[in-house]
Amino acid sequence: MRYSFVHTSHHVRPYLHKVKLKFDVFRHVRTFSTADKPTVVEESTKTHPSTNVCTFSLDKRQCFDDMVEFRKKQARSSVVVQVGNPLKSAALVNQVCSRHGNVSNLFHYTHKDKELLLLEFDSELSAVNLLASCSHNNNVKVIPAASPFLWLKAMPSESSASMSARFPLIMNEDNLANDNLEELLSNAKSISEQMIILEDQTRLSEIGHRLRWITCVQIERMLSGLFPSLQVLPFGSFVNGCGRNGCDLDMAVSLDGHCGTEPLEVKSPLIFQAKAAINNPRLQTQRHIEVFADILQNFTTGCTQVQRILQARVPIVKFYHEFTGVDCDLSMGSLTGVFMSELLYLYDKIDWRFRPLVTAVRHWGAWARLTDMVPGPRITNFTLTLMVVFFLQRRSPAILPTLSEMIKLARPQVDTRQTNDVDCTFLRDPAMFQERGKLNQESLEDLFVEFLRFIESFDFNERSVSIITGTALRKFDSKPLYVQNPLERELNVGRNVNLKELTRVVMEARNALYILETQEDQGPANWGLLALPRAERVRRSNPKSSHHNHVPQIDMKDLFSTNTDDEIDDFIEAKVSKGDVFLQTISPFTAAHSQTKPSATETRPASGLNTLNGFIKQVQLNTGLAVNKSPKNLPLKSEKNRKPIEKQKRK
Repeated sequence: MRYSFVHTSHHVRPYLHKVKLKFDVFRHVRTFSTADKPTVVEESTKTHPSTNVCTFSLDKRQCFDDMVEFRKKQARSSVVVQVGNPLKSAALVNQVCSRHGNVSNLFHYTHKDKELLLLEFDSELSAVNLLASCSHNNNVKVIPAASPFLWLKAMPSESSASMSARFPLIMNEDNLANDNLEELLSNAKSISEQMIILEDQTRLSEIGHRLRWITCVQIERMLSGLFPSLQVLPFGSFVNGCGRNGCDLDMAVSLDGHCGTEPLEVKSPLIFQAKAAINNPRLQTQRHIEVFADILQNFTTGCTQVQRILQARVPIVKFYHEFTGVDCDLSMGSLTGVFMSELLYLYDKIDWRFRPLVTAVRHWGAWARLTDMVPGPRITNFTLTLMVVFFLQRRSPAILPTLSEMIKLARPQVDTRQTNDVDCTFLRDPAMFQERGKLNQESLEDLFVEFLRFIESFDFNERSVSIITGTALRKFDSKPLYVQNPLERELNVGRNVNLKELTRVVMEARNALYILETQEDQGPANWGLLALPRAERVRRSNPKSSHHNHVPQIDMKDLFSTNTDDEIDDFIEAKVSKGDVFLQTISPFTAAHSQTKPSATETRPASGLNTLNGFIKQVQLNTGLAVNKSPKNLPLKSEKNRKPIEKQKRK
């Protein structure tokens, strides 16, 4: 997507400057807990001297609930208008919108060849009055549902002439500076500065935040017709401070609107007549989710590709919003995800080093292909984030407080939260712990290196990770990795990680630690984070912001084959015996306690998809069996192929 921004006072100023919001605009002003504030952060929070772009200091709103209310109010005061030419249409859109109120901010972004303007009024009433004056297209049969997503009719020629004179041409995004992430990281003075730059350049932009909050408010408005007290609450990396460009939007529905707090005392003697709920809460949730999916699919503007996943542990409905470019998940019932996001949000407010460290660890996991966007046996970003919290709790002196400490200091009534019999009460004022960071003056570089050493040396065989106490407790099950869910304590966040993937995590931590400790051997352009294994993906990646999750494409020939199981097994055994295929699995516990360091030329296994493609080619070369290319001629392993194998196994 391409972005531009205009700040307006009473009317839209005759200025439309093309900027990239993720670089110079809307840098959240952090409250640093150490005396030495990094200079790179001070520079990133400055506004370009030639523009009148304003900055929002959202970090002054330390409380999570205040941030949510501020963002929702911002979204309820905004509309999105699709136009043909943003230069020629901005003045006309402002002229129409100014009849109903003052336009305080105006954004421009492009999505799938659509030119859209996001306008924010200074009050919610102005946006309501504007939507009340809109109409539907009578020339086309449409579902006449109201939404904050509008489009502008053809503009008169006289307005077009006056518009071109008032607004200069939009700067091309490719001409902007600071567009090369590799160059920025190479020119940094230290690894700590590299980590700050990486976090600053990859964080979710302001327009990305606004589009997600508008989507959330739109869903809330559509469903509140059935449930007037309903609230739609976002959770996940989008709101906990670790959101990146392209992240999805996770939302939880609260029908009563209490959001885990105790309901207010009823003052009126009159109460609503209502249907009785089903005794089976899961079945009731599934029915509600199915109704919500029908509303999204049939009546909600912009919601496409609606999928119902009702048999999951938490039933959800997935959909894609074609005007904001966001993949969304809507769930209902438990609000533990919202309170978990609030906990991580508070940790980010307690110490400024938390977010850059989490960003560096997540990118390291992505570069080493330890994490995956598709659910599977690999470790997740959420698990890595909890391990970072656990690591910071164990520093001496501790940087972050344990959850037990926050529970003991919780204020009655103010901090009490409960959802589905899960107690989510903890202190929700980060100012109580912000002085603690001054006692620990470790740099980001030291923390990142020590975190890798922590991964390398931790006893995953016997111990578990728990941010509740900040201590390594004995494991509660036989899974290779046990990371306790801090709110639903009977759950293991890392239960999906198998032994092979845990081994890869430990070995990649050892490799990265060795590389960072031998920086003298690296070239001037290949040092620090860029020297980590497979960090060359930074050079091939496009640093431009995007709202899409890029799912890797899988070739059809990798899924279908005419080869039988026995032929493939025989080929694998032959290759392993010759040492041609790397299939050896090293125990992470043995690797963690080994004192030998890998050499710089140590051979590492290839990625899963590349290994699969190479393996299929080797199967074709050695067995002479071809893979069909036509999808309609790609049968799965049929009964005809299975019968000879079953007979052979019986013999």
